[in-house]
Amino acid sequence: MRFGETDLQGVVYYANYLLFAEIGRVAYLRALDIDYRRDLLARGVDFTIGEASVRYRAPLHFDEEYDIRVRVGEIKGSSWTFEYSIDRADGTQCADVSTTQVMIDAGTKRPMRMPEELRATLTAAKG
Repeated sequence: MRFGETDLQGVVYYANYLLFAEIGRVAYLRALDIDYRRDLLARGVDFTIGEASVRYRAPLHFDEEYDIRVRVGEIKGSSWTFEYSIDRADGTQCADVSTTQVMIDAGTKRPMRMPEELRATLTAAKG
């Protein structure tokens, strides 16, 4: 944990958990071999965050190491949910985060159905 991510008490600023979720999301998509430019933008599709929530359980402090675990949640016609667990390296659960990604047409920015290839990859990852 970097000093700039904490408040005056040395506790991680609450909004930074959403930034940590983004770090986890990008790494998870990469692990699924989904390349943002190649598999989305080059095909005229994109996604935006339609909803995000954080449930705080225990604080993270300056210079503490942490882990981000990501899993696929609900998959719908034009959206899917990622669920994240942000934990201290010692295993203490610090926050549960959820984001709902909504597929959009990259040109018009309007919602659209999820491409079948992406749906298949997310469904397989969900298990």
